[in-house]
Amino acid sequence: MPVSPIALCSLATLLTCNFQHNVAESRTPKTVSLSTPSTSIKSVDSTAAPTIATPELITDSSWQHQQNGKLSEVQQAQVPVVPGDPTNPADFPPADSNQATDQQDVEAELGEIKIIPPRPQQPPQRRQPDVQLLLRSSAFTSSNITGFEAFQPSDTVFINGATLLATPKLAEDTRLVTAVGGGLVRYADQGDFNYNYLNFNVGIQQRLTRGMYGQLGWVQERLYRDGSGDRLLLDDSVRLSVGRQDQLSDRLRLDSFYELRASFATPSDQNRVANTLGARLRYDITPQLQGALDYRLNLKDFTQQERFDTQNQIALEAIYNINPDLFISGSASYLFGSSSDPLVDLDNFSVGVNIGLNVPLF
Repeated sequence: MPVSPIALCSLATLLTCNFQHNVAESRTPKTVSLSTPSTSIKSVDSTAAPTIATPELITDSSWQHQQNGKLSEVQQAQVPVVPGDPTNPADFPPADSNQATDQQDVEAELGEIKIIPPRPQQPPQRRQPDVQLLLRSSAFTSSNITGFEAFQPSDTVFINGATLLATPKLAEDTRLVTAVGGGLVRYADQGDFNYNYLNFNVGIQQRLTRGMYGQLGWVQERLYRDGSGDRLLLDDSVRLSVGRQDQLSDRLRLDSFYELRASFATPSDQNRVANTLGARLRYDITPQLQGALDYRLNLKDFTQQERFDTQNQIALEAIYNINPDLFISGSASYLFGSSSDPLVDLDNFSVGVNIGLNVPLF
């Protein structure tokens, strides 16, 4: 599970982290589906407004690959949904150094005058670094790593990745979001499926209102077979997203987003238009421990083939922030849905753990 693989400290990014394959008219799979890990990016606003995260994608693209007439699949099962950089709230006000005042002494000196107690000082907000190195490591089980109805091996997946993220401020409510990342995806049993990936991301994030943002960006994803280095996928995507955060109570927060994504891929049969709608309910159990319930609906229309996928994913997560830059999390996720391709089976259950480290550079 997708988690993504990223504090997230996403998660994001949790993670993360699912695109299925095409089949020939003879119902013999020509190639194997393969999913691209997505980098979860959280752009933190340096103002007092809530931190806004770009949508964390649970799934990306898949394609099929047949080598020497033997079916061999390189697929990333859905990554646990983990936030890219969960905040570690430090809401404890500093201790008041003033001595306690005796009420009888006050009344004797001042009569009925009421003393207005001093307001507790708020701790200074931590400055958001413009450049960070995000390190992520995930391990999760997957009940269906192929998404192919006739061949559904389960396996344990290991993902290790690093992302260099830059979010310089262009204006009061505008940020440039750029990222370069890569990683290794390894399967415990299905070693022939191992692959490596590279991600490039650039976009503009605009705060629309307090707690609401929009982002327009471009993403390029490359996947390479482990060992031979053969390129399996080149995917260029244009993404438009709108997200919102609502603080329902002191401890309860609702994050929601919509994303429209148009992908132009090589091979071209993976060209597609995807609409994703998601919601995440997060509860701060303690200042360091959060629990979350996440739901995603993903509608994918493949433009170069007669295929339409409807995907649903539900995830439960627990995130423990060791410090503001280091976290560990666990998650359970269930992916289900339908496809117009009768040979595709989207059902997949995953349980995983994630660890993330953010290294502020400047």
